[in-house]
Amino acid sequence: MNSKKNTLTIENLSYAYENGDRKQKVLNDINATFESGKIYAIVGESGSGKTTFLSLISALDELQDGDIKYNNKSLRKITGQEFRLKYVNIVFQSYNLIKYMTAAENVEVASDFDNRKADPNKYLASVGITAEEGKRLVGRLSGGQQQRVAIARALASNSPIIMADEPTGNLDEDTEDKIIDIFRDLAHKDNKIVIIVTHSRQVAKRADKVLTLRRGHLA
Repeated sequence: MNSKKNTLTIENLSYAYENGDRKQKVLNDINATFESGKIYAIVGESGSGKTTFLSLISALDELQDGDIKYNNKSLRKITGQEFRLKYVNIVFQSYNLIKYMTAAENVEVASDFDNRKADPNKYLASVGITAEEGKRLVGRLSGGQQQRVAIARALASNSPIIMADEPTGNLDEDTEDKIIDIFRDLAHKDNKIVIIVTHSRQVAKRADKVLTLRRGHLA
């Protein structure tokens, strides 16, 4: 296990959307610190700003007010592309897998971005996907299997931060439990920062820390 302590720090983060000639504030002066070795759940009602928050801290959207720092280095000094390439990997609810590739090929692509050739079956096995299943096109796998492939792809990227947007939203309860186990291992055994946006009480219950968004404020 890597014992290095990494931190993602959110400082006075605010964000607003243009709505005609008005600005609609979605996030309001948010402060938080996420540390490696822990799993965090971000919860809140629909429209509370969870997706916007995730988009900002993963550098999918550009900052407006406030700052985000990884190990004290501002994202304003790191391009969004560089941050996503080197430091963060996102697991989407819709999986975002490449449909014309096999499970193994999807994982292999992630390691290529790191200019290294990793064994995809190693990462697939770590999330319960066999070598035989790894040879199948991802469209021939179940929803739970596809979500595991998406997590294996995040593992293969070697990113110190894993973010997930409703990763268990399409899964049954048993599969959800197994996916949460994987995320907990990523935090506790692999010393990653794991941040999950979720509506699931089960995910929140098993997180190390739960943060609630209400009307743009973080509690």
